[in-house]
Amino acid sequence: MSRREVPTPELRCSRCHTELQRFWGYCPSCGRRLEWKDTQRETNAECAYCGWIVSDAASFCPWCGRNIQDEDSSDEPLKAPKGFKFHRRCEWGCGGGVMYPMRFCPWCGRAQTWKYEDFQNVCPHCDRGVDDWMATCPWCGEDATGRDLIPRALRRARRLLIVSRIRDWHYRVALRPGVSGVAPRAPKVIELDRRYVTGKRRRDEISWNMLTGLLLHELGHSFLYHHWSWTRSGRFRRAFGEVRKAYRVADEHWVDFERRRIATTLTDYVSAYAATHPQEDFAETFRFYVARRGRLRELFSEFGRKRKGVRVYEKFLVLHDYVRSLRGWK
Repeated sequence: MSRREVPTPELRCSRCHTELQRFWGYCPSCGRRLEWKDTQRETNAECAYCGWIVSDAASFCPWCGRNIQDEDSSDEPLKAPKGFKFHRRCEWGCGGGVMYPMRFCPWCGRAQTWKYEDFQNVCPHCDRGVDDWMATCPWCGEDATGRDLIPRALRRARRLLIVSRIRDWHYRVALRPGVSGVAPRAPKVIELDRRYVTGKRRRDEISWNMLTGLLLHELGHSFLYHHWSWTRSGRFRRAFGEVRKAYRVADEHWVDFERRRIATTLTDYVSAYAATHPQEDFAETFRFYVARRGRLRELFSEFGRKRKGVRVYEKFLVLHDYVRSLRGWK
């Protein structure tokens, strides 16, 4: 159950002035640790361990879970003591009421779980709700994007973009549950399936080279969406086709993103996956171009050995010339 409060101008971080929600543990912008004391004298009680506002009637602190029972504590679980709201009963069946986003039941001390439906995504560290703009998880204080879990892949991809002379378009990488991809409405947000990093699949199957290849592929989608007007040019259309056509590519289609050599099959494409849709064709072309550091002479030599068609040469020339034009080269 989600009971997300609307941010008010009064609830702002004292350091960076970002709007906050009450009972967040950390500022999502600067990462400052927050404390919610009884500044308005609502309950006249604060936890002796964490300093947050509590009720005199409670037996446990709903924020840190410590035992705070004393002579003022209620003998029976209450629904909504003074200073707090009732959002639902304790999920462990003790009968007491809890308020979003209490981490523990103030009556039995057991951990509580909530649905974070009003948030855009979930934190890869604690599985609680976060939004795409957040740098820090407001619940656990860790990196809300999960980029701290893939530093090697991010550094390598960044170096390859620099060596390939591709200008930074201020993209943002985030680990999310589900399928990797880039949404056209948010071209700078690149989502990677966090199972590759945090799940069993990462430990058993996925290498850092494969993760870098996946990242470069999704960067290709982001680059294309960010420069969408370019797709209207005649040269782009002749090389890649109509990228606006309906997208019907199966999500479970397997792709070897670790592969750095051009596939021998399909004369006009660099890989089998590139043939599924013009957008995937561009993303795969972008991946090979960046992974090979923009060295067209080396790439064209390989094209010749593998008897690639003229259209493949044109795709890389179109991308190469556009990258040069973005840097003001002639």
